Amino acid sequence: MTQSTLEFEVSKIKKKIFVSIIVVLLILIILYSTNNTTTIKDGTYILSETEANNIMAPRVHISQEDIYFSYDLLSSYLVVGAYTIEKDILTMRTRDNQYKYVFQIKDDQLIFKANESSEVKLIDNRLGVKITNDSAFKLVE
Repeated sequence: MTQSTLEFEVSKIKKKIFVSIIVVLLILIILYSTNNTTTIKDGTYILSETEANNIMAPRVHISQEDIYFSYDLLSSYLVVGAYTIEKDILTMRTRDNQYKYVFQIKDDQLIFKANESSEVKLIDNRLGVKITNDSAFKLVE
């Protein structure tokens, strides 16, 4: 094999490696860009059938670090924990892992999924707002 033939073969191999790397990068970019994970805005979400300044209005407060769910002022249990998002479903778990609450993310709303969540029950129905399946919490800006 001559020197020029060897150089030609090495050049072909380099081109194949370069093209292969480009193809792999394009596939990764396409996979990453088609990921359907929804994001959520930090802030306070108030039960839509109540007014934002109503102290008894159930609310969800989200920050990057954690989530807080308040639905009963008479309860001494602080519903605070972490959350995960898969597709358009936000799942909250309390820090002690005793309770789980599930919401569907829809625009600037959280739709409560009672059938997939721990029970949400008021201590006294006269002093609060009942949360039912598909109750909507709207972002207060």
